[in-house]
Formats: sequence, C-alpha cells, structure tokens
Amino acid sequence: MGNWHYLLKNVAFFLALSLLGFVIASERKDTNEPLIYLNEERLLVSKQRLSEGHKAYESAYKELLSLANTELQKTVDPVTNKTMMPASGDIHDYYTLGSYYWPDETKEDGLPWIYKDGQFNPISNGPETDWLRRKSMLNSLEILTLAFYFSEDIVYLEKAKDVVETWFINNDTKMNPNVDYGKAIPGKSAGTNFSIIDWTDIGKVATVAQLLKRTGLWQEKEASKMRLWFEEYYVWLTTSEFGKLEETRKNNHGTNYDYQAIGLMIYLGKKGDAIEKLNAVKTTRIAAQIEPDGSQPLELARTKSVNYSVNNLWALTRITDLGRRHTPVDLMDFESKHGASIEAAMSFLEPYILGEKMWKWKQITGGGAEKQLQNLAAPKINKMALLLGEKPLIDNISVYEKLSAADVVTYAPY
Repeated sequence: MGNWHYLLKNVAFFLALSLLGFVIASERKDTNEPLIYLNEERLLVSKQRLSEGHKAYESAYKELLSLANTELQKTVDPVTNKTMMPASGDIHDYYTLGSYYWPDETKEDGLPWIYKDGQFNPISNGPETDWLRRKSMLNSLEILTLAFYFSEDIVYLEKAKDVVETWFINNDTKMNPNVDYGKAIPGKSAGTNFSIIDWTDIGKVATVAQLLKRTGLWQEKEASKMRLWFEEYYVWLTTSEFGKLEETRKNNHGTNYDYQAIGLMIYLGKKGDAIEKLNAVKTTRIAAQIEPDGSQPLELARTKSVNYSVNNLWALTRITDLGRRHTPVDLMDFESKHGASIEAAMSFLEPYILGEKMWKWKQITGGGAEKQLQNLAAPKINKMALLLGEKPLIDNISVYEKLSAADVVTYAPY
C-alpha cells in the first residue's frame, strides 16, 4: 500500500511538472507570437543590411533614432486635451471635423457646412479637435517601435508604453472605443462614418501591445486591458451603424475598412472571420473596383486621382500581406472573370509612373499629376512590390531617397 501511495505521489508530481511546462511553453509561444502588422522578414533584411554597414541603412537608422529621441521629450497628448467638445459632451470621445467641409458662404451663419472635394479645411487639423493629435500619436508609435526594434534600447518601448497607456488604458485620459463623433459636419451631423478611415493604422497600437507582451513590460493584467479596448472597438467597428455603412463604401474607404477589420480579426484570434473577409475582398473590392485594364474608376473620378488610385491599391496590398502571412488566402492569386486583379492595377499605373503615358485625370495638387506620380506613386508602388516580395518597378536610388527613414527600415528597399 505504501509503495502504491509513493507511486501515485510521483505520478502526480510529474503530471504537475508536465502541466507547468506546458503552461510556460504556451506563455512563451504567446509572448513571442509574430507581429501582426509588421512584416518581420523585411525587418530582418534591414537588420542584416545594417550589420553589414550599408550606408543607406546607417543613414536611415541614424535619422530614425534622432526622431525617436525627439519623441522621448514630448508630453503625451491624449483626446482629453482638445478644446472643442463633441455632441456627446464626453471629452473621451474622439472628435474631428469633416476634412473637406467648409462654411457655406451664401449663409449668414455658414450652416450647414458644404463639401469641397480634395480641399482640406485647416481648422479640421488644429489642436481644438483630435485629428492632428491622433495622427501625431500614431506617427510617434511607429518611430518609437522601429527605434526599439533596431536598437533594442528599451527606453523607446517604455515611451511607447506611456503613449498607449495614456491614450487607451488610463481612466482619466483614455479614448472611448469608438469614433462616433469623428468627421462631424457643423449644422448637419454630430459625426459620420468617414472618421473610420482616420484609424486605418490602428495596427501601430497593436504592434506596441505585442512588443510590450513579448518583452515582459506588460504582464497579462496590462495586456488584457488593451485587448479589452480592442475587443470593444472591434465590436463597434463591425456592428455599429457607422461601421456597417463604411463597410459598404465601394471605394478606398471600404478597402481601408477591410484592412482595419481583417487586421483586428487576426490580432484578436478570429482567424476564421479573417479568412472569410479576405475571400470576400476578391469580389467586393478587387472585382468591383478594378477594370480589366487595371484602372480604378471610382478613384480616377476624384479630384486627386493619383493619390486615391495609389492609396486604394496600397490598402489592397496591405490586406494581401496580412492574408499571406497569417492565413492561407493569397489575393495575388485572384483574377476575376473579367480580368480584374491587383497585378492589373499595378500594371495600369506603371507606364504613367515611368513617363511613358500622360495622366489624363484630374489632379488638383500643386505640380499636378506628374509631380504626384513621381513623389507619391513611384516610391509607394515600390513599397508594394517589396511587401509582396517582388522586384520594385523603379530600382534606383532617386526613388528610394523619397522614402522616409521608417519606410527604409520597414521595407528594406536596397
């Protein structure tokens, strides 16, 4: 009987030890999960180039650290710092004004404001509202994240932690998990669905959260608070009136909505939903937006046709990258019955970027279409190719010099 009792005790001990090992292994796997939004294959190429003393990477790295050191000195600027109040009366609600809306000069009070496509109203990005502080916050997180990733100096991630906790976790300053009051139109609406596109790069917040978990700067308690915010935002994004409306938009707004939704689905462990959404992109975006010749009519109809054609294609490229790295779906393999594909859309832009054809659609920005094709389209289509593991369209230094330091280390162009 004594031997049997001894045996049971030993079996129980080894079972407990095995279970503990399983739990530790599971936690290790969780904390070292691949980054959802950043393509670490490209980052590792940049690290290798940097270690080899490649001058372009050394220059980008030096600039990146300079920018990051500037961010270290800044005070975090949360939504609670705005001076204009949304219709809700809650300072924690994200609040902006419609970017292309202006007072109606034919009305004494200017109300309701009227739409002027492509004409940015400067009052919409002042300190009174949240548009600029949101943009600055996301830019800060990108710079700090990359500075930490390449230098491995924890001070940059600690600053990113402060930014994220101030914006999304601390009760006194956190933003409510919705954008119901973004892109308000004075005299017409307290908010619109068009504010959702402001948060296309919300993945920069998720990347910081992943790195904080990976490094141990966040334990499960802190990580769960951020996850809860994302869960609540995701529910709002996919079930609210504005979210559903934005999803139905047929142009770049709908595509950028899909990028947000798919990224959050993957981040929150809803991979089945992500696969379903990725497959839907084939018909709702690629087949619906792109003509057999690769043109995007809805984007060409805009007053900044180069910008919107490129930006919609960029959104499709980033969606493709998410699908390739985290699911079995590869959107580059898809071609509709009438010949629409992402590759066709890229091919459409190429002769205009190379100067072989003259752009014939409207472009109201300074310098016209030619300037935007060279300064925006050329470097961005190269970024698309790099992200997809393909050869850049214009493989020369003059194009790469137009990339930011963050872009150089993120996409490894040289």
